[in-house]
Amino acid sequence: MIVSEAIVKILEMEGITDAFGIPGAGINGLYKFMASSSIKHYTNRHEECAVHAAGGYYRASGRMAAALCTSGPGATNFVTGIYTCNIDSIPVIAITGQAVTAQLGKDAFQCVDIAAIAAPVAKKTWCVTNKEDVVSVFQEAFKVAREGKPGPVVIDLPLDVQNAEIDFDPATYQSLPYDNPAPKAEEINQAMEMLKAAKHPVIIMGGGVVEAGACADLVRFAEMLKIPVITTYMAKGGIPTDHPLNAGHAGIQVGQPIGNKVLLSSDVVLGIGCRFTDRHTGNIAVYKGDRKFIHINIEKSEIGKIFQPDLGIVADAKKAIDMLLQAAQGVTLPENDLVAQLPAMRKALARKVDQDCVPMHPHRVFGDLNKAFGPDTIFTTGCGITQIWSGQLQNAEKPRQYLPSGGSGTLGYDIPAAFGAMVANPGKRAVAVMGDFGFTFHVQELAVAAKFNVPVIVVIVNNAYLGLIRQNQKGAYGYEYAVEMHENHGFVDYVKVAEGFGCGAERVFRPEDLIPAFERAQKSLKPYVIDCVVMEGQNCSMGNAIDAVKEW
Repeated sequence: MIVSEAIVKILEMEGITDAFGIPGAGINGLYKFMASSSIKHYTNRHEECAVHAAGGYYRASGRMAAALCTSGPGATNFVTGIYTCNIDSIPVIAITGQAVTAQLGKDAFQCVDIAAIAAPVAKKTWCVTNKEDVVSVFQEAFKVAREGKPGPVVIDLPLDVQNAEIDFDPATYQSLPYDNPAPKAEEINQAMEMLKAAKHPVIIMGGGVVEAGACADLVRFAEMLKIPVITTYMAKGGIPTDHPLNAGHAGIQVGQPIGNKVLLSSDVVLGIGCRFTDRHTGNIAVYKGDRKFIHINIEKSEIGKIFQPDLGIVADAKKAIDMLLQAAQGVTLPENDLVAQLPAMRKALARKVDQDCVPMHPHRVFGDLNKAFGPDTIFTTGCGITQIWSGQLQNAEKPRQYLPSGGSGTLGYDIPAAFGAMVANPGKRAVAVMGDFGFTFHVQELAVAAKFNVPVIVVIVNNAYLGLIRQNQKGAYGYEYAVEMHENHGFVDYVKVAEGFGCGAERVFRPEDLIPAFERAQKSLKPYVIDCVVMEGQNCSMGNAIDAVKEW
């Protein structure tokens, strides 16, 4: 059997039903057999976007997709997508074409060592120069991508290897098994004793809980013990907005006043599937305070990476939560007076989102997004001031419905990720929420959505500025330079851009026109862009510590 045919059959047997990519001379050996496979292929218009689409597909569904591209600059364009997936623990099978093995290291046309280039930002990479290694490499690649802390893998395939012949019987192929770690009983008992001794315990639900499919279980544990739940940005939607124990987000950027207040009032923190990274913690001394920390993470290196917890447990989130549920049977914690206050606190500390001014206040856009779109809507967002407003102000009611570029903050992620999310969930609508500058990064992917009849909705919060960079320049350095983009309120016409890619589009200037525009977008049968023209100078709430967030 030809190696490329064997690879396609392996992809099918490993459960790949959808792939995103761009064919090219260096990968055409593989594409020959993709054409006759059961895998649905979507041709993107930039290689980076193929990885974002595959990542969005997984984020929204928990199922893996493949990303494919040719050698040279095609492969190097993959790198930003690989990094975006890796830092957010998103598994993707990324396959790159390569020059023939005899040309490796000889500066042949479009020959670059992508396995070495991508190695620092991927979970693992291979350049397969021996045809006999192909099957075992793909077996290992799927295992590596899925096990432990998930992540993207890169497999580089020289063209002569793709076209070689090997002895392969698909009936003999088996996926490699793996088993994620479980906590020790004594560790769970120790965690429970720390919670029992607490006056104001709090749970931090991280993205690892979403990945493990354990959000409902963790909420049940919180309900049993009446403990408030703070979600990290990557776990947004893990607990319904109006749940009595929902304490919002904590953090210095995408955090919320209620989350920061509850965390600062706590004495024991149980963090599961979280990483305590900088945008969540801010000043570590303030964040830690006199609190005791229990940190449960599937990846050993995450325990103590930022600060040493009082109890670190290396375990899969689902397995740990299952054992916590068992240990909590019949347990009653001392009454936490914060719990009864949470519903009122959510209302009292909520940021204002109903401004009626013109030009529109950007917060109003997010308030009306919450009103106009139902709980099954999927949202993506990439980077900048719009992402921060989105994290602070948008509601999400279910896991895998809010899909940010969390750790990398990648401009241009939004649209292809929304496209991939809708491919994985054809019955749902996906909305990419982004700034006017970020819109131009990979706007060409609207043509992909239009071609494949995937009606992605794009909401542009158009403040005609690099808003977050402007705020940093003025706040940290006392100047403003090269960040104004007044043309985005002038001669730049995003409606024409969208229409040129086969989409519906409109521009909104007044707050009362937002919800009608959002409703027209949802009724449209094609991709739709809504350019929301907002005031230029609005800052976002942020600070260096969770007790010193400046509100704007």
